[in-house]
Amino acid sequence: MTSVWAQQPAAQLRDVETARTRCVRLLLSDTAYASERSYQLSGDISYAQDGAGYYASLTPAGAWPDIDYHSTLSNAWPPSWHLYRLLLVARRYHRNHDPQYIAALHRGLAYWTSHDFRCPNWWQNQINTPFAYASLLLMLGPEATAPERAFLDDVLRPRIAQKNPTGQNKIWQHDIEARVALLHNDAVGLAQALNNMASVIVVSTGEGIQPDYSFQQHGAMLQFGNYGLHFVNSLLFWLAVTEGTSYAFAPEKQRVLFDYCANGLRWTVFRGKMDMTTRGRQLRAGADTKRGQVLYDDLRLVRALNPAQACRYFLDGFASPADAACELRGNQNFWRSGYLVQMARGQYFTSVKTHGPFVKKIESINGENLLGAYLNDGVSLVQRTGREYHDIEAYWNWALLPGTTTDTTLAPGDAQVLKSNNEAAFVGQVSDGAAGLSTMAYDRLGLQARKSYFLVGNTLVALGAGIEAKNAKSVVTTVNQTYYKAPLISTEATPLSLRWLWHDSIAYFFLAPGSQPKTLVRTQKSNWPAVDVASPPAGAADVRKTCTILLPHRQASEYAYAVQTGLGQAQARDAARRFPVQVLANTRAVQAINAPDRVMAAFYQPGKLRVNATTSMEAGSPCLLVYKRTTARSEVWVSDPTRTLQSVRLCINGTCRTIALPQGDLAGSTIKASF
Repeated sequence: MTSVWAQQPAAQLRDVETARTRCVRLLLSDTAYASERSYQLSGDISYAQDGAGYYASLTPAGAWPDIDYHSTLSNAWPPSWHLYRLLLVARRYHRNHDPQYIAALHRGLAYWTSHDFRCPNWWQNQINTPFAYASLLLMLGPEATAPERAFLDDVLRPRIAQKNPTGQNKIWQHDIEARVALLHNDAVGLAQALNNMASVIVVSTGEGIQPDYSFQQHGAMLQFGNYGLHFVNSLLFWLAVTEGTSYAFAPEKQRVLFDYCANGLRWTVFRGKMDMTTRGRQLRAGADTKRGQVLYDDLRLVRALNPAQACRYFLDGFASPADAACELRGNQNFWRSGYLVQMARGQYFTSVKTHGPFVKKIESINGENLLGAYLNDGVSLVQRTGREYHDIEAYWNWALLPGTTTDTTLAPGDAQVLKSNNEAAFVGQVSDGAAGLSTMAYDRLGLQARKSYFLVGNTLVALGAGIEAKNAKSVVTTVNQTYYKAPLISTEATPLSLRWLWHDSIAYFFLAPGSQPKTLVRTQKSNWPAVDVASPPAGAADVRKTCTILLPHRQASEYAYAVQTGLGQAQARDAARRFPVQVLANTRAVQAINAPDRVMAAFYQPGKLRVNATTSMEAGSPCLLVYKRTTARSEVWVSDPTRTLQSVRLCINGTCRTIALPQGDLAGSTIKASF
């Protein structure tokens, strides 16, 4: 029989050889988008030793004594550590060429193939094991034995295909197929795998990159820091492997990937740490910094490929002298995924995460995110130093998340609470690029509310109205819950000043008369296993103080507060006397503020809004809007949170316009109009 190799054109075979050489070189490197780094990213594996250490601790039988090979965990599955440790041993072997190391690798592979370990989680069996095993064989090259190759072809290869894969799961399938093709010198198979991979590099409303450059997986669920970061790791690996060959990704595909990095991922990182509300369900120690570092390493390659646009891929918290001129400031509106960000490089970062009929809340599966029932219920994280929420998941009271309104008698880890959702239909965002508004009508577990979050510069204004529950005395709105850093200063309202609090260079202003904020400073012991079943318990001395600011709703059915970052105590006192933002309305019908250069409003129903003696507006349909009056012509940015309207009629100071709203894949996005 004529071999596959002989049937393929010489030019293709040269490209296959080039791709294989580069692939192996990357696997033997410490590059962020190579080998096991992506698995480390998830926190499913960590290393206590290097390749030499694991070589020394491998038993004569080819196993490691500290691995539970019979584990039935669905995440952080211990048997998978075996293959990833072998990757480290293989890397060390290629540096020292010690024959005892290759003997150890064969022992380790024989132990795996003789047991064929299987996990209850399909992902380990169909993706992770074939991925790691094929990578090992590539690293071994001609030193891989016939039985080792046969195990890949006869046992693992039939498991690779998924049923209707999407998004990053589809990328992983074709990534493994490409590795197998390289092992077989299969030019046709490599081309098919890479073409299939490229088919996922699109902007669509299916799983993957969305029209707003957020990333969704498992339906309309924000997965920036989980699947969405793996997506970049995988594709950058193959971009580097195939560059300059006939297998290279088309320029338009590369551009989509680069745009996703610039317009999406980099807006999730502040001072080197990735926002927890974007990371998915893998809430583990060090997850924010680990993801920030991996994204930075990814963007270094992207910047090298786009040197003229280096600032476009600047990531906050990793500045070098060459980045001095790079700016990252403004309001980024991920309306497809219920995520709104306001940031200024190195100064402040505020985010809001919501969910509703068009956006699913983050999942709790495989023993992950065990307490995160409310993590997408209007959680608003306010940061100045980047340390405010670092690893705070292990110390948090998960019933009191910043920005949420909750019934404290319901346990956030309860199965029925985790299964419930926000059933209200009015959930959306509007942005003019410099400021933005996220609004969420809320209806979950018998608790109803109208909640709006206005982001302007370093200021968050939060309004709540129509708060109703069967047991109002147990309902609270949490303003913030962060680490405690003395002092905590609290002042009463006066005829000339708002009531305000100050803590860790962040000021809190209470805009509703009679507000009675409550502060709780408590010493909390770390409890990672309560959040993630596979996380190890902390030591007895691992305790931190947390500071919680909340507003009880025993009597009040509304709230209005503002948070400003980067203020000293004297500045907070002055701001309380001359606060720059005015609450125009806070009812079930409309919530609105008047900021120094714009009006922002959420109309839950058609209605009118009086701004001042000279300015008024009227909305003929439910909508969100930003009105800016500092230009020669008044400008309005408007969106439809219901995603059902064709147009909206707006009147500003008696001048009326009917504005056609975005449709199809862009329904719910912001459109700009002039008056």
